[in-house]
Amino acid sequence: MNGSKMLRILIALVFVIVVIAVMLRMAGPNTVDQTGIGDSMANLATLAPKINAIELENGLNSIRAERGSNGWTIVSRSGFPAKAETIQEVVRGLISLKKSQRMTAKADRHSELGLTWPDSKNESRRIRVFAEGLTEPVADLIVGHTVQSPAGLYVRNRGEDQTWRCVGALGAGGDIGSPESMSSWMDGPVADISADELQQVDFDGLTMTRKDGQWTIVQPAPIMESEKPSTESPDAKVPEANPKREAMKGTLPYLLSGFQPEDARHETPEDLLRPNQLSVIIHIDPEHAVDARLWREGDAMWMRLAPGECAGEPNAKLTKSAAKWAGWVFKMPSWRAGHLNPLFETGSALPANPPQ
Repeated sequence: MNGSKMLRILIALVFVIVVIAVMLRMAGPNTVDQTGIGDSMANLATLAPKINAIELENGLNSIRAERGSNGWTIVSRSGFPAKAETIQEVVRGLISLKKSQRMTAKADRHSELGLTWPDSKNESRRIRVFAEGLTEPVADLIVGHTVQSPAGLYVRNRGEDQTWRCVGALGAGGDIGSPESMSSWMDGPVADISADELQQVDFDGLTMTRKDGQWTIVQPAPIMESEKPSTESPDAKVPEANPKREAMKGTLPYLLSGFQPEDARHETPEDLLRPNQLSVIIHIDPEHAVDARLWREGDAMWMRLAPGECAGEPNAKLTKSAAKWAGWVFKMPSWRAGHLNPLFETGSALPANPPQ
């Protein structure tokens, strides 16, 4: 056998070895699986019309929504109406998850991907989906850290150690670790009356009125000891150098503007009797008002809303909102509660020396 023939044989052998190696690599751990996260996702897609419950948990929060004769409700929030769009978004996200890379199958390394369960670090989420006629969930996943390029998540089936990097997202409702995501599950906003629709707001002995888009605080003329009428105008402006009054103007007219609470619970008799409760009367028009009560519970701020003294023809927006308020109290978003805090400070919002 001459040298050139031997060289051709060696080249052929090398080529075959390379082809086999490539084929083995393609069939190995990093193969993209277009079927989803195992059989559970295929079952979920098939059973989507029969889904009747979904449950999310992390170390801090949990939420369970169920579908009944009156639609979706959040049973973990005393049956408050749930936003069906959020549930649909989470289910669609689960169905669309695709494996892109096989990750660790060692349980002691799950924490690196945020896939430990239960998780003392509150990084992982457990998502379970249930369907009519079945006692076991059709999907039971542990969801970990998000990843980029392409955007996705680390995921594993509950009860399995094998982990995966997946392409896809669950939407805002899939992360219940933040108050904002919790509020996305609640049907709302529970109030959607803008400040531009209001006539006046009464609080702490003062009245705020709106003119040319600006809110101004006025106070009634003082009661004089003599029978002589006051020389001061009933609409005399209050001096503005007071943080409490500034907080009033910047917050109270906007309590009903797209109000999306972070949480809700059934109203109790004690809620009407809470000490240090703020009372705000919001006048939508000359004949319709809203009675808003606010109070603190630890670091949280809660609000009760109800129609105030109303006369004349029904106000369509108030009627629609009042149906959502009846029997409930609402936790204020933390960012809004922070702006309201100055109103709870001791001391009056009235001037130190009111006009005489």
